[in-house]
Amino acid sequence: MIVQAYFVDRVLTAPHELMPTRKGQEVKFGMRPERNSRERPRPSSVSVIVPAYNAAATLAEQLQALAAQRFDGDWELVIVDNGSSDGTADLARRYRQRFKEFTLVDGGSRRGHSAPRSAGAIAARGELLAYCDADDVVAPGWLQAMADAARYYDLIGGWLDVRPLNDDATRGWHQPWPRDRLRSWLLPYAVSANLAVWADVLRDLGGWSSEYEAGGEDTELSWRAQLAGYRLGFAPDAVVYYRYRSGLWETARQSYGIGVHCEQILRDFAVLRDGTHHGDRRTAVDQADDGDGSALVRAIGRAAWLATRLPYLAASRRHRGQWISVAAEYLGRLNGAVRYRLLDRRRARSWTGCRLKYVHAARVGYRHPGSAE
Repeated sequence: MIVQAYFVDRVLTAPHELMPTRKGQEVKFGMRPERNSRERPRPSSVSVIVPAYNAAATLAEQLQALAAQRFDGDWELVIVDNGSSDGTADLARRYRQRFKEFTLVDGGSRRGHSAPRSAGAIAARGELLAYCDADDVVAPGWLQAMADAARYYDLIGGWLDVRPLNDDATRGWHQPWPRDRLRSWLLPYAVSANLAVWADVLRDLGGWSSEYEAGGEDTELSWRAQLAGYRLGFAPDAVVYYRYRSGLWETARQSYGIGVHCEQILRDFAVLRDGTHHGDRRTAVDQADDGDGSALVRAIGRAAWLATRLPYLAASRRHRGQWISVAAEYLGRLNGAVRYRLLDRRRARSWTGCRLKYVHAARVGYRHPGSAE
């Protein structure tokens, strides 16, 4: 059963260095791709793509869960080794016989989030590309649920269940994942740890953005797809057991990076930052009110939140981790606001009037990563 779908009635196209895209399509409001006007048949083939970097400690559990999937269609497994040095590739080869179709891809020396996902898409043969991570575990029925949902949607996100692989304290450092819908900020988005997309849709969009190698690539793709008129849907039965980082330092580093890339997203999607919000109101304290006031004003408010909760540092591990996680993300957002010139919102607004080579930003408000200012 599919609970919720998301659609934004705008279209744009954007180039990408890794995958081909149609050229010359005019940006128009209210234009929907013809393929989206009807239900698709279920994909005849699925490629499950697993990016892996130094994942020898966790990959075996994920491969066992994938090998146990019951799916009545044709599917292949594509593992992308992103320059591991701990024997990840050798471990993956030992599971080759567990799968009817198995491909191990050398992802090259360029590490990151987008590069291995792009490499997997290029190597894949399936009509539908289903992504999961090497340090998580897919639940029974995950693959079937993704394929079923693909009949109705172009891009699909499932539920991340954090209970099996994380203790109570670690779960307390993070906002819970909604059980009945996708998480939403200014628009809903699917998470790359549990995401499927039709291969032709990914090609048409130009693939994963190389400007988001350090994170945020899934939000960027989800928003770009919706603004291009594609349908994003939630598959509640496509469940992945999601593993958080268990150490405070690792969590702080991740949270800092999330903060930086939140500001990058705000720069690149000016139409959402300055226009109508389609997402949840106040889905998280770190993402609240991004359309109102300058980044500096938001930063002052976040600093006040942290100051009133300083006793958390002397409290339980759960509270200490929560404070550190929030502080790191706020610092990341302030750094990102400086890096992407969002401290002065009036200056940020001026970007929406720039005429770009491929995207009429004055009409759509989307700045494609890598384009000239």
